[in-house]
Amino acid sequence: MQSALESALAELVLGRGIELDDEAAVEAWLERHGVSGADARRIRDREIRRLGVYRELVRNTLRGALRIAIPRTIARLGDVFEEYFGRFTEAGRPTTRYLRAVIGEFLDFCEPHWAQDPRVMPYAHELARHEALHIEVGSTEPLEAPRELGELGIEARLLFTEASRLVHYTYAVHRLRDDLDDRSDPDPTPVDLFVYRSPAHEVRYLELSPAAAAILRRLLRGETLGASLRESAAELGVALEAPMIRGTAELLADLAERGALLGAGESEAATP
Repeated sequence: MQSALESALAELVLGRGIELDDEAAVEAWLERHGVSGADARRIRDREIRRLGVYRELVRNTLRGALRIAIPRTIARLGDVFEEYFGRFTEAGRPTTRYLRAVIGEFLDFCEPHWAQDPRVMPYAHELARHEALHIEVGSTEPLEAPRELGELGIEARLLFTEASRLVHYTYAVHRLRDDLDDRSDPDPTPVDLFVYRSPAHEVRYLELSPAAAAILRRLLRGETLGASLRESAAELGVALEAPMIRGTAELLADLAERGALLGAGESEAATP
């Protein structure tokens, strides 16, 4: 019976809703989930109103978490957001008990649908991901303490703060104003951003050149400095010469000063 009650409660909270003043609707809801006997009588006679309040509390909590995480996206979507919120919950989401993880589940659910919906701005998903990234990076716990950077060998692997991400957008959504009433469109300009939390616990954004993004992408995957330089040069179709090496050294020094680059890890030779 416990599983039947849980199933019924899930439909009540996450589904389209049940007309609680309609005895036939309530009875059909309980029967759908195999809730009968004393449990069904208790719900009908004493708990139905409380369960209705519980439904609103849960849904408002989920909705509130999304409004905190992606407020500009929701403002631009208007009523379309409520439609997708309903579709999200009716699909049995979220599956997590952690509010912070609800954001990712909602955006994963919406991404393919928004891409096909002419009512949704073509940049909506990138703006939402960008807004949500602020919470993700801001709440990530650091696992490594900064080390002395020193001289970086060509076969060194670098350690970056866990509170950092490298993202690519096809629209410059990071340049949009924070004003919830703003409805301007972002420039359709591809951009790579390095997002990190500073030692002062501020989430900051660094716009990268294509070369810097290519190199950082490999370094963040754990490739050596030398391999990252060589493979990035090949990807970009340029020669690995002094300007690229010098620019990389300046980028890494800047990231170390910002507290995003923590130091060098094991070298290629030290890896078993």
